[in-house]
Amino acid sequence: MKTSRTSLIALSLAVIAGAGWYFSGVKTPPPPTENRPVPVVAVTAAPRPMPIRVEAVGNVQAVAMVPVRPRVEGEVLQVHINEGQEVTQGQILFTLDARTAEANKRQAEANLARDKASLDRAQADLARYQELLKAGTATKQKVEQALADAAQAQAAVKSDLAAIDNAKLTIGYATIKALVPGRTGVINAKLGSLAKPGDSQAMVTITQLRPINVAFSVAESNLPRIRAAMATGPLAVTVTSASDPGLNAVGTLSFIDSAIDTATGTIGLKASFDNDDTRLWPGQFVNVTLTLGTEEQALTVPAEAVQTGQSGTFVFVVDEASKADIRPVTLDRVVDGTAVIAKGLKPGDKVVTQGQMRLAPGLKVTEAQSQATK
Repeated sequence: MKTSRTSLIALSLAVIAGAGWYFSGVKTPPPPTENRPVPVVAVTAAPRPMPIRVEAVGNVQAVAMVPVRPRVEGEVLQVHINEGQEVTQGQILFTLDARTAEANKRQAEANLARDKASLDRAQADLARYQELLKAGTATKQKVEQALADAAQAQAAVKSDLAAIDNAKLTIGYATIKALVPGRTGVINAKLGSLAKPGDSQAMVTITQLRPINVAFSVAESNLPRIRAAMATGPLAVTVTSASDPGLNAVGTLSFIDSAIDTATGTIGLKASFDNDDTRLWPGQFVNVTLTLGTEEQALTVPAEAVQTGQSGTFVFVVDEASKADIRPVTLDRVVDGTAVIAKGLKPGDKVVTQGQMRLAPGLKVTEAQSQATK
């Protein structure tokens, strides 16, 4: 029994020693020394013209979505459109039964003829009594009565004319036309159904697709630069979509919101697009790129050279003695894989783009050729 315990202890010590050798000798590479330079790929920071862009995610919005509702009650006699059809402004959509309004118009016209005759008689009586009053054969009371009758007849004529205009308007409302050009949605007013002004459901909704807007938000820090760029002229906005690789629509910035959203620290913007090919569809999410201009002397390095640490962004630079050093930098923006450096570098500085994981300040480096260029 004692021999077994001794063997077990010896075996355990051997396992621990072997594991220590494995983790310390095999898995941990020997630290580089002055005699063993670290191979890296480095490029020189250089000024070059770079576009000033702001990127965001946007939502396509129709300029107008008009629900079509009747202004008078009537049976739907004709439906002149199909679902999903493109319509023009003023195109007839529906025809309602207007026979009641037409009858009211004829009645108002008959009343007008009657009241005009009464007016003519009242005016003639007024003229006659005025002449008799001058001759002394009529009383002033008769003249006043004739004057009141003429005024009453004149009011009746005006009322009839208003009734005719109202009937004409009602007849016109029976023919429902498109107020805006666009595309029709689901048609809810079927042939023979009764349309009422108080219906909660629209007869059809017309969505205007040309032109169309894209709404998006950017950080409030971009607002001064955007306003300054707008003062020089229209700003180009480009939209693309991962779901539609062929989409590359170009429009112009058309709107800046009047207030910053304090909850998100962003400012709302809108861009307008002609959308002649209707590639942009209401409700669609797109990638938005707002171009503010070009910075002629932007200091640039490849984006992969910029690293992020606990203290912010930094790069590894190679000095004249071929030694590595950490340089904190301020990143302004990244455009198509190229980083624009606002602070921390100067033209001619060599920055490491490959091999940073094996570097430490003061280590000797040797520049190797990038695998991408071989």
